[in-house]
Amino acid sequence: MWLKRKKKLEVPIERTADDTPFKVYEILTEAEKKKYQKQHFVSPILGHNVKDEVVIPENVSPKKNMDTMDYFRTHPKLSKDDRIRKYGTAYPEFDLVKGKNLNEVLASQQARVDKKTPIAETAIIETPKDMTEESPTLPPKVTPAITEKFQFLKEEPIQTTELSHVDEKEKEPTPTQSFQPSMEKAVTSNPKKDKDYVLPPASLLKIPKDEKPDQSEFIAHKKAIIDRTFSEFQIGAHVHSHTQGPTVTRFEIVLDSGVRINKITQLQDNLKMNLSAEQIRIEAPIPGKSTVGIEVPNDQPETVHFYSIVESEVFKKATTPLTIGLGLDIDGNVIHTSIKAMPHGLLAGQTGSGKSVSINTVLISLLMRHKPSELRMMLIDPKMVELASFEDLPHLITPVITDAKAATAALKWAVDEMERRFQLFADTRVRDLDSYNVNHPQDPLPYMVIVVDELADLMMVSSQSVEESIMRLTQKARAAGIHLLIATQRPSTDVIKGTIKSNIPTRIAFSVASHIDSQTILDASGAEKLIGKGDMLFMAHGKGKKRLQGAFIDDEDILAVTEFIRNQMPPEYLFTSEELIDRATKTFEQDDLLLDVARFVIAQQEASINKISKTFNIGFNRAQSMVESLEAAGIVSENKGSKARDVLVDQEEATTIIKQLS
Repeated sequence: MWLKRKKKLEVPIERTADDTPFKVYEILTEAEKKKYQKQHFVSPILGHNVKDEVVIPENVSPKKNMDTMDYFRTHPKLSKDDRIRKYGTAYPEFDLVKGKNLNEVLASQQARVDKKTPIAETAIIETPKDMTEESPTLPPKVTPAITEKFQFLKEEPIQTTELSHVDEKEKEPTPTQSFQPSMEKAVTSNPKKDKDYVLPPASLLKIPKDEKPDQSEFIAHKKAIIDRTFSEFQIGAHVHSHTQGPTVTRFEIVLDSGVRINKITQLQDNLKMNLSAEQIRIEAPIPGKSTVGIEVPNDQPETVHFYSIVESEVFKKATTPLTIGLGLDIDGNVIHTSIKAMPHGLLAGQTGSGKSVSINTVLISLLMRHKPSELRMMLIDPKMVELASFEDLPHLITPVITDAKAATAALKWAVDEMERRFQLFADTRVRDLDSYNVNHPQDPLPYMVIVVDELADLMMVSSQSVEESIMRLTQKARAAGIHLLIATQRPSTDVIKGTIKSNIPTRIAFSVASHIDSQTILDASGAEKLIGKGDMLFMAHGKGKKRLQGAFIDDEDILAVTEFIRNQMPPEYLFTSEELIDRATKTFEQDDLLLDVARFVIAQQEASINKISKTFNIGFNRAQSMVESLEAAGIVSENKGSKARDVLVDQEEATTIIKQLS
């Protein structure tokens, strides 16, 4: 068999001589300059019996100034802290030349022409002579075909004739910062302004009629049904006593010796059917007692009026700041707590469960006990109608916020205000707000309470920004005197995330649809058994659950209290909602690649976070942040779920927006 002859490979390029020297320009000090000489190659196997020679690079001293070509200095003239302070980043070589950095570049070039000497102590980027407008700097993996679409986005050349008139302070670059109005506007307190301020008295509220229905027949009937059910199923248990509450009556069950508790819990559906009750709740056992509780709704529920809470001796004697009245427990005791002790609260429940009424009682409790110099509030109401009664109050930092983007900017401002207060504490060597106010009685800082009536709406608009702001506030804001009350009617895990819930120990659960929602709020079931209309489970910080009937306050009482306050002092807002919306639209966190991403998105006519992440070789979170910035600028649409966002501008509008971003 004939073997095929292998074809001879033809080398298309001739091999150059091995002894041809090549030159490499290096930046060396005088001590580092060494001369390399050719040496015979010594093989580890053949020794000196080889013909090959090693060609060592020759160091050639260039005639031109190497400082003009040194873009990546091994020994920078500025330290890392100095570069961050001057340019806003530790690596200014990779930044786009724009803004005040561009002014410095042009000024330095003008100085080179005038003085013909290099400018000392600068670390700037100089554009190489061989780089023209036909070869712009491209982001990673962006093809030339895409860059042709970017031609309409090229910036106009900046005139240099006016640079001689630029003030020296303007030449100094400053870091690009996110929305930080706290540097300009901070929450302060002036007790002299409201020294004549009078707290709203309880007489402004309507006095309720003391009508307590007779439930004796109802209680005897239900008691007999429960005993009969135990007898039918041959369970050794009987009703020992009962406690009548405003909306439910708790029957205490005593078990015979040797009867397990789960025998009672397994009869929950049978008891519910025999009692003809809409919902029953079994507490096995009652905390602190040796009995099992069965809570049955009353036939004639009572209304717990807010007036009775305010006028109670327990509420009047409370001296803790930020004390609020919640309602009555099953035993008829007034339950109150302090937001300062919470230190943050989460309220969740479905529509009609009494969540908004509970927020109103919290706000009225605060207004009736604190002056504007002692308490400032920020109210966020995406539903636009729930907190409208509290407009134009002197306690408010800003008008009631109804726009989701403005709310996002307001929460960022609250984070900046928290950091400002902590810096103030560090400078004065105190630990918290109370210590600072004791040491500085002339200029104390007020408490801040931020109320978010519907968190789900904010999470839909800007999930990452809202979650980050809330997480930072709930982690550290307690010592700064800043407290959050967050309410939502959709207690799902995509709204109440673990990062948010882990730092909010105090939770109030109203009626929910399923035990899964109850687990999300309380980490335990039970809220699905509530009957609504203010019926709640209150889980205080570090304590167990307690069933309450929330206090009720109508619109007339709210109007009476708020009008009494408005007639004494006008509001003094730090900023308006329009300013927040304007800041949220025009000022946002800048990114080095933001301009390139904006051009890329407009050229593609869609904004896909995954595509941006792959094209520019960046992480998903960074790409998402830049897309949210483009949304704030009005370039792309809102979140559309799994679909890519739409581009909302044409070429002319995009050119204007890109110039504003520069």
